[in-house]
Amino acid sequence: MKERMRVLMLTAFPTIGGPLPKLAPLVAEGLSRCGCDVVIEGWSAHRAGRESLVAKLLGRSADLLRVQRRIREWRPDVIYVATAHNWPALLRDVPLALTVSRGRPPLVVHLHGSESDRLATRGGALFKACSAYVARRSAAVLLLSTEEQREWMAFYPQGRFEVVANPFVPTAARPVSATPAAADSRSPVLLTVARLIAQKGVFDLLDAFAIVHRQRPARLLIAGTGPAADDLRNRIRVMGLDGSVDLLGYVSGVDLDRAFCDATVFVLPSYFAEGFPLAVMEAMSYGLPVVTTAIRGCADHLLPGENAVFVPAHDPETLAREIEKLLDDHALRRRMGAANRAKVAEFAPDSVMPRYAEILRSVAMGKEGGA
Repeated sequence: MKERMRVLMLTAFPTIGGPLPKLAPLVAEGLSRCGCDVVIEGWSAHRAGRESLVAKLLGRSADLLRVQRRIREWRPDVIYVATAHNWPALLRDVPLALTVSRGRPPLVVHLHGSESDRLATRGGALFKACSAYVARRSAAVLLLSTEEQREWMAFYPQGRFEVVANPFVPTAARPVSATPAAADSRSPVLLTVARLIAQKGVFDLLDAFAIVHRQRPARLLIAGTGPAADDLRNRIRVMGLDGSVDLLGYVSGVDLDRAFCDATVFVLPSYFAEGFPLAVMEAMSYGLPVVTTAIRGCADHLLPGENAVFVPAHDPETLAREIEKLLDDHALRRRMGAANRAKVAEFAPDSVMPRYAEILRSVAMGKEGGA
């Protein structure tokens, strides 16, 4: 019988919200089904929102000591780190890379969002140096798009960069038979689910919705929290859209299910440094057509006209025009909804997790990515 591989999984604390806490149990269970024993340790901010500098220093130091103790006591074959590529993540991942003995156990870093476009621009020497160090000390770096892979390979060609897909299991979805009738019998509802920052395209979406709203009765649901929430609220009021735009805040469970079920079209005109947004997969599982930008994982996995309508970033007029075309074409919405329901099956844990296990096993056997 093949010996089970021990994987120490470092991932976000459930208290911070967002996609990583949702993904962690799927990854752990999927690896377990592929012959791994998995132990999960928290590796992130300890709570949502801003932390004081003292809280960050104390929290990250305590986390590092806890992880080191787990390594000594449990002796994992490989450490899998679910993280991101930005300054906050680097400031916690560089100390980890410094303190884990080189290759004993090896590190595999999974970047759920990567500012890899910065690696090809001028300046940012310290950011690049820290990025290169993490890549050098990692036996493999997992990415969520071929765009990121190209950028990383151009920056650090001696590294090992693998593209994977996040596992996904639909939670609840409206009945297939109810979807077209509901969408066609009432005023259209646009939905976005995102962290409220400009890079997620939330202001572009609001401007586009104002154009759409002048042509027809419509509603816009914005689910999420973030630093742009107050600015959005003020803009909605100034634009006279208070009665047509709902800022839902952070929603989950039944409330999130209701938002998806109420929606006619899911819109995410993002230019954020992410891989393949979990919210897009959630919308697809509800049989929603998607309007988004052709970047990163969306460009890899979605076909234009079949799964999504692609729009340029920073262009509310084009965004409004494409939304209106989609709202006018009931048959296209039905076809895209059906195609998206079928597409999400490709991300089932049993389909995507064997690749993770294969990479981790090759790393544990000594095929390291850096010197």
